[in-house]
Amino acid sequence: MPSPAPHPPLVDPATSPVTAVVLGGGEGDALARAAGVRAKALVPFGGKPLACYVLEALQATPAVGAVLYVGTSPTPAVKGLEPGATFLESFQRGVQAALKGRPERILVLTADLPWLNPEALTAFLASAPDAELVYPIIAEASARAQFPAQRRTFVRLKEGRFTGGNLMLLKPAAVAALEPFIGRAYAGRKNPLVLAQLLGVDVIFRLLLGRLDLPAIEARAERVLGCTVRAVVTEHASIGADVDKPEHLSVASGGAVSGAVGIK
Repeated sequence: MPSPAPHPPLVDPATSPVTAVVLGGGEGDALARAAGVRAKALVPFGGKPLACYVLEALQATPAVGAVLYVGTSPTPAVKGLEPGATFLESFQRGVQAALKGRPERILVLTADLPWLNPEALTAFLASAPDAELVYPIIAEASARAQFPAQRRTFVRLKEGRFTGGNLMLLKPAAVAALEPFIGRAYAGRKNPLVLAQLLGVDVIFRLLLGRLDLPAIEARAERVLGCTVRAVVTEHASIGADVDKPEHLSVASGGAVSGAVGIK
């Protein structure tokens, strides 16, 4: 099946640094309670907290400038912002703090991505089109080949079956438009029908019939949000390989942990 046509890329990401906002989550997660730590991002994995892998990947990515962490930081080298009571509140606190630095773009990602690596981040940023909201999606073949033991939710589109990533790239203009939807989108992230409902009832029917394609989703999202939206197909499944269940804590559940870079 042919791949979707690529969108025009941005300028060289090495000359256009982004500010990264890492959402470390609040207290009360089941995995965190089982491990005896405050948040899931602090759960030990491969000898260090989950969030350290994300921070190391960001620090080794040339296109990334400042890094802000929302939650209890896993390292003294990175100061953590107080998390909100909900995902939306944490998102707002992190993004509003990032906006004070007047960045051109903001990369928002979760802290539970231990297989994330600089190659994946660099590839995504380099291929990101000039849109106000850019979101990565991963083809089923890539996800199953790289993380065969992890169960993922896939959506059937005309271009193939895809699962979503755990990050998004924003321009400042998109923040206000996105905030009213981010809480509902996060709550329904595991249910394609709930996500489709945010875009309209007709989207649900087209999704169920397999008649929905990426351009249609992008166009409807733009109408709903009032900003330009683009999806980027990435072969780097580590962008969506998060840790939600105890079995994910086994390295065997999805490839080797990304190489240690060290927090500067």
